Amino acid sequence: MHSVNRNDKRDCQNPGGTKMRTTQQDIADYLKISRLTVSKALNYASGVSEETRNLILSTAKQLGYRHISERQMQEAEVPSEQEGKVTMSDLKQICLFSNLNCTTDSYWAPVISGMVRTLTKRGYNLNLCFLDLSEDTDFEFPINFNPRTASGIIQLGNFKKHHIRRIRECGLPVVAVDTVEDAWAEGLYSDVIMGVNEEPMKVLIGHLADLGHTRIGYAGAINGQLTNKERWQGYRRGLAAAGLNVGSEDCFIGEFQEIVQKIEAEERLSHLKNFPTAVVCFNDVLAISLMRYFRAAGVKVPEMVAVAGFDNLSESLAADLTTVSVNREELGMSAAETILWRIENPERPYRVIRISGAELIVRNSTGANSPYRALATS
Repeated sequence: MHSVNRNDKRDCQNPGGTKMRTTQQDIADYLKISRLTVSKALNYASGVSEETRNLILSTAKQLGYRHISERQMQEAEVPSEQEGKVTMSDLKQICLFSNLNCTTDSYWAPVISGMVRTLTKRGYNLNLCFLDLSEDTDFEFPINFNPRTASGIIQLGNFKKHHIRRIRECGLPVVAVDTVEDAWAEGLYSDVIMGVNEEPMKVLIGHLADLGHTRIGYAGAINGQLTNKERWQGYRRGLAAAGLNVGSEDCFIGEFQEIVQKIEAEERLSHLKNFPTAVVCFNDVLAISLMRYFRAAGVKVPEMVAVAGFDNLSESLAADLTTVSVNREELGMSAAETILWRIENPERPYRVIRISGAELIVRNSTGANSPYRALATS
């Protein structure tokens, strides 16, 4: 949004010069926000911050909008000329809300690059707003976020439900790259950009089954984010298609440290008598960490345990890791295109957009079942 300059009083006119009544859409166009946000502010509906509501009331008063009450006229504060000045870059800005840990996760670099390339072509800046979501509590918006100068928000990565609700209260258009698994049931509506997860995971399981593996384990989170749930479902579908069962003892649910604690507490690597011959991981980061852990424990990969990941990070090439390639730059480009579309089409139904093109990348971490391992587990 941009601030109101009281010396910039504009009457809406038709081509013939006759004055036309100011509408809610005129106010929305002036502030570069959705008409729905203007309507909510003028009707004191929930979902609009006090700061945004005051700005809308001030603009409505300045533009001569007739359908505001005496109370609203009194509440409308028109900023001074100095306060009203903003730069052109401020007027065309998309804010990227992301967890702090995304700064060290190589998965997101191509995603953000795709956003920047697309937005720059359309004359928008991408304002990186990193949030500390390490605690399961509320968060403070970063000082570089200003709802007056932002046209929309892209939500990137893992957010809790109460965090998402807080972001929605800004009253700005939002596009999410991935979201919580039950977002729609919880009323957390927005456009969502996702990769394709289930079918590629199923193909990966089929690859391992074709190599002769009959005990294929899974490592990683299985709920929370929609991506977590879908990759887990793809694993289960892949086993079913291969005529294999899901063994609870072969599934290591959680983060890396939780998985290691479970393996060590149950002494699962002792002679490998009760361990899957292959482990598919939720992503490459976890897969590479597990490969290092296995090798440090004297477990050879792939001769004793095959390991596969998902995402095809740059690190997976050096690790010789079998994985699934995801078009991450296209995820970012699509998110940028969608937030600009949403700004221009605030009343259209929300959309879930899937980015296809995932591809199985076979490397040495999933060699054929070793005779040594077959002997060890007999």
